[in-house]
Amino acid sequence: MNRLHVEHLAQIDQAEVDFGDLTLLVGPQASGKSVLLQLFKLVLDHGSITQTLKRYGYSYAADLTDGGGDPLLTLMFGEGMGQIWGADTVVRLGERQVSLDQLRAGNGRDEESVFFVPAQRVLTLDQGRPRSYESFEALDPYVVKSFSEKLRRLMEQGLGGKDNQLFPIKNRLKEVLRERIDSSIFHGARVLQQLHDLKKRIVINVGDETLPYMAWSAGQREFMPLLFGLYWLMPSAGAARRKGVDWVVLEEPEMGLHPQAIQSVLLICLELMHRGYRVVISTHSPLLLEAAWAIRTLQAQRHPEDSLFELFDLPHSPSMRQVFANILDEKALHSFYFHPAEDGAVTTRDISSLDPADADELIADWGGLTRFSSRATEVISRVMQEAGV
Repeated sequence: MNRLHVEHLAQIDQAEVDFGDLTLLVGPQASGKSVLLQLFKLVLDHGSITQTLKRYGYSYAADLTDGGGDPLLTLMFGEGMGQIWGADTVVRLGERQVSLDQLRAGNGRDEESVFFVPAQRVLTLDQGRPRSYESFEALDPYVVKSFSEKLRRLMEQGLGGKDNQLFPIKNRLKEVLRERIDSSIFHGARVLQQLHDLKKRIVINVGDETLPYMAWSAGQREFMPLLFGLYWLMPSAGAARRKGVDWVVLEEPEMGLHPQAIQSVLLICLELMHRGYRVVISTHSPLLLEAAWAIRTLQAQRHPEDSLFELFDLPHSPSMRQVFANILDEKALHSFYFHPAEDGAVTTRDISSLDPADADELIADWGGLTRFSSRATEVISRVMQEAGV
């Protein structure tokens, strides 16, 4: 169940990912990370996906296949992706082999086990309003349309606290997480729902000024959809997590964010893991790999959670101590590199140790994320030595 094996799918020649409690996927652009994650969603949630497609009137029967390829693949992965599954494609989840016909048939269930936050999440807000499923083009990727529709429904159901305030809300997120998000992303501003042209929209209030969507920073636009998804994933009372949801997939959560804000996102991921979710992240950020390496090292040394307070520069609190203790004692962190060959075919490598002293450059350089900084250090050191400085 926790291992996905793929052969000959799109640019992926062979990939095997053994998912931990936190799994990081790294590699160059267009190396298949998003394809694999969307496939993971399709394999686990094909019942819900096929039900949703029917609900919105889409047809995906095999006999509708034309020059564009399989209609289910096109509807799932987006236009131009209908031919990524060939006769030699192999997909296995655990020991179970998965066929395209099985995915097309669905399973009659409408529940989702994977909450997917796509890389294109900024497209889900139109002038501060979450877009409906049907507002997207028919052949836009399913995960974008589905995530946007979830946000729209959350807004309709009422996400906000008193006076339509969306952030900060006292009973949403741990206080230390709210404070870290505020200091790294919103800087004392409030996020509100406001009526404009008889429709609700999200605005940011800075003092007496109201900033509409186009005046937000790039990081605020990227983070806002993620924030509302996190509100739903982390109920303020009762259950620690949403019933039936086991996985949270975050594509490139670092986009548009300052390193301090990326640390805030990472702390939220640790909270999600503590609540029992398994988190999968595709990333180009060395900061996330650095944190994973530090946590794995602390686990190996059986070091107390005080080190994580120091690592994240957080004040001590009983609630975060529980989170950190749980992460250090129980959680497995895995990392995989998507390695493109000269002909473009991609294979995966397990780089989970992230050991900077490893003889394997892919492990030592964390899939190439630290290669430039390492080279820069070597070049400057040599130049300084030659100059006698």
